[in-house]
Amino acid sequence: MWESWYDAWDYRVLRTLAKHYSTGEIIPEKLLQSMLGAKKMFAATELQRQPSPPRDTISVVADLKRNYTSWKHVEGTHWHTRFSHLLNYGAGYYSYLYAKCIAATIWQKLCQEDPLSLATGSALRTKFLQHGGTEDPAGLLNDLVGDGILRYHDGGLVPDITSLCDEMKLGECKQEQFLL
Repeated sequence: MWESWYDAWDYRVLRTLAKHYSTGEIIPEKLLQSMLGAKKMFAATELQRQPSPPRDTISVVADLKRNYTSWKHVEGTHWHTRFSHLLNYGAGYYSYLYAKCIAATIWQKLCQEDPLSLATGSALRTKFLQHGGTEDPAGLLNDLVGDGILRYHDGGLVPDITSLCDEMKLGECKQEQFLL
């Protein structure tokens, strides 16, 4: 959520922080609009780089090892599915997309109307941040913005993509279209 830091792209917030270092002039709103345009120009490009529907990963890994490494593929080991690989790369890679979906939903449902309001800050603090790691994250998210931020899919939880699709101007997105 903080990496996206939606407040930094909201002029109501930015004008309180962004000033010229020597003149003190507040950042012009036109400059921010130009920056936002550049940010959104290729918004869907990042998602387009995501993998297509599942392939036979065992043969892909075997081919890659055979062609590009000095160590042989050992049938039946499924090296690429081991937890250490998922934790080091896959979990980080896909959790980043999940975090973007969650952050977009929090911004749209809680902060967008008035990011500087006491009610917004208090809700973030008391319903989400103050618990640290002591509460179930899914419950905290539901308490913060309501049901629907997470959905059950294939035995696990996935974030709702609607707010991220809105932000990226992708039109109506269907959860089933994306294999998050």
